[in-house]
Amino acid sequence: MRIISTIKASCRDCYKCVRHCPVKAIKVTGGHAEVIEDRCIADGRCVTICPQNAKKVLEDKGKVKGFICKKEKIAISLAPSFVALEEFTDASQFISALHTMGFTYVAETAEGAEIVAKEHLRLISKDAPLITSCCPAIVNLIEIYYPHLLPYLAPVVSPMVAHGRILKQRYGSEIKVVFVGPCIAKKGEYLREEYRGDIDAVLTFEELLEIMEEQGDDYFTQKTGVFDGEGIWARAFPTPGGLAKTAELSTDLLAKESITIDGLEECIEFLDKFKDVKDSLRLVELLACRGGCLMGPGIKSELSLYARRERLLRYSQNGPVEKAHKRVPQYNLDLTTKYTKRARDLLFSPSEEEIQKILAKTGKFKPEDELNCGACGYNSCREKAKAVMEGMAEIDMCIPYMRAKAESRANLICGMTPNAIFVVDSELRILEVNPAAERKFLCQQEQVVGKPLEVVINPGNFEEALRTKSLVTGEVSYPTYGIVTWQAVFYVEQEDVLIGIFADITMENEQREKLALMKGETLTKAQEVIDKQMRVAQEIAGLLGETTAETKVLLTKLIKLIKNGDGQV
Repeated sequence: MRIISTIKASCRDCYKCVRHCPVKAIKVTGGHAEVIEDRCIADGRCVTICPQNAKKVLEDKGKVKGFICKKEKIAISLAPSFVALEEFTDASQFISALHTMGFTYVAETAEGAEIVAKEHLRLISKDAPLITSCCPAIVNLIEIYYPHLLPYLAPVVSPMVAHGRILKQRYGSEIKVVFVGPCIAKKGEYLREEYRGDIDAVLTFEELLEIMEEQGDDYFTQKTGVFDGEGIWARAFPTPGGLAKTAELSTDLLAKESITIDGLEECIEFLDKFKDVKDSLRLVELLACRGGCLMGPGIKSELSLYARRERLLRYSQNGPVEKAHKRVPQYNLDLTTKYTKRARDLLFSPSEEEIQKILAKTGKFKPEDELNCGACGYNSCREKAKAVMEGMAEIDMCIPYMRAKAESRANLICGMTPNAIFVVDSELRILEVNPAAERKFLCQQEQVVGKPLEVVINPGNFEEALRTKSLVTGEVSYPTYGIVTWQAVFYVEQEDVLIGIFADITMENEQREKLALMKGETLTKAQEVIDKQMRVAQEIAGLLGETTAETKVLLTKLIKLIKNGDGQV
């Protein structure tokens, strides 16, 4: 089941998702960018940065609305990062709104975070570092791309799963548990076989707000509500260092031996160099989102990270739960989990010869030809060539190459055409002339560019095309240059320029004049012959006693034939 899919009709050759995907789990086919499921870590970045909204996330809205319609008992596991929502300024108001929507219980995921933090603390040893397992995108990253580091990944379920198990124990196994949070990767996590039954649906905050809007009720004027459950000790969990804070890892020893890294690029860089630092660390907290869960892809908010942190701090200190610092009671829970090596053959390594062949197809024959501009989404031309060999990218994704190719074709056409071409701006200043125009109008591009068109030719047709914004055609003679042209001048609105294409019809015009002269001379001679023949015919007809009428008709037809059949020269 795809967590993230592409709406092809909306995907348009921008490669922005490729550029921003830290693991390059995007395959481009026919200009459309498709997420490759077995390479995707579901961090959701491609969803948030897509300018066309062409990435669709697996939705559970229908499932949750079905629970509500059937009046099922539903328990919400609410991530503390809900404080980043701009729609609600008061936590108690939000809680009340959730109850009004039809959710039976509303509890804080922080309950699960607290016991998960304790379990991490218990597993810390001096023999090997422990990588936290709370972020599902990080778990995906290690399972797919760093499977050799799985022994260091804490075998502990996430706060979401732990809380789901708490709620099932508290309210009964038949209750529906819906996690609401900022994370897209959670949608893949709850579908894992080992967590079946712990969580029944996952909603992002964005999906939750959409359901509110669809229901049409005013949830922004709700009365005060309180959470169901105990404790808010772990409300700081969604921030970098939140796990260490929750586990109270604050001794000098641990402070020196623990590290928190947020942001996928930074996490990847750390994992690449893990072997060099692992002996000096005991706890490594990794978060895929820069700024932690407060900046998750499932939150649409204009608030800055600092504003969100401030809200979380106030919420943590002044929340609606009266027993603010009462710890979560002990539950008989199995918090252990296992991980799966999901790495496919990601170590594809084409030969140097194969790479050079791909590079050559995009006009890169020497190292200095490799611009490494990143326009295609890859960090280097060689990386992109490798992706082409893998079938993940297309040759024509190279923007500089395609531009050069287009310009080369355009220049070839403009350079080889016998027609003169003038390109001028809306002020009728020359922007460009082609070689044919240089020859026919006795000018050189470098001398006339930027000058008024009238210094070379009469701009009359250009003025008309600019005024009417329509195509202007016609025959124009230039005695100064000894040529006659057939012109087509048109306005290009997108570029705010006028283009004039002049076909040289001088020879055709001369031939036409010569032909007309020849016809005139022929007609004169023919008329003389006809007149003579008519006199002879009249004399003969007179001798025979016939009229000349019939002969005259025949001779008139002959004249018309000589005049090209229509009486015109």
